[in-house]
Amino acid sequence: MLRKIIFAATLVAGTALAGMPPASAAAPAVPKGFLLHDREVAADQAKKDEPADAENVWWASAKAGERFAADPCAHSAVAAAQRKDPKVGQAGRTAARTAYFEVEGEIETIEQVILYSSERAARSALQQFRAGVQKCRQSEGWKNGSFNRSLARVSLGDEAWKSSARAYEDGRPVTGDDVVIARRANAVTVYLASASAKPAARSHTQQLAHTRQMLAKICQIAACAS
Repeated sequence: MLRKIIFAATLVAGTALAGMPPASAAAPAVPKGFLLHDREVAADQAKKDEPADAENVWWASAKAGERFAADPCAHSAVAAAQRKDPKVGQAGRTAARTAYFEVEGEIETIEQVILYSSERAARSALQQFRAGVQKCRQSEGWKNGSFNRSLARVSLGDEAWKSSARAYEDGRPVTGDDVVIARRANAVTVYLASASAKPAARSHTQQLAHTRQMLAKICQIAACAS
């Protein structure tokens, strides 16, 4: 009788353990070295024993809650950092990695990969950005100046958009950004570069190329169906 009780207890314990995830299962993450610009980040970090180049520096953040790289209502990364509403693309995040290139204290380039808890949450992030663009597409002009942001669909991944923001003074563009945002499964990628020239057909050439490179390998960390 005792033998039967021990066998039954062992069977129940084994069934319970079978339903548990493996102890080695890791939480979702964007690994260090996964970004296209992580090589530049690593090279700058390796210069610890050399005088820091304060004018040109690459650095990265692994914070899951890092601000969404593209701000629908700001004309530059600096202006975006000054805004107090970082809610775009925050809900449902599980991991993120962001690389920045800073020149003389101003952010010139941003690469960001974000993982969400589901494809639905990732879609929602892009919807929030698009809704923000619709709201702030063309702000009220100020004396001798104005701001606008464009938005156009791109055939990449499961969904992608390109956008240009510009602040104008006396009819001339003085600051802004060109950005490509894409989604594949539960992952979102953002490639942004500051810009001051009038938007043109080739404005997003580099961002589109980088987006294609990242989407080609994003399923290594994203929950792609196949």
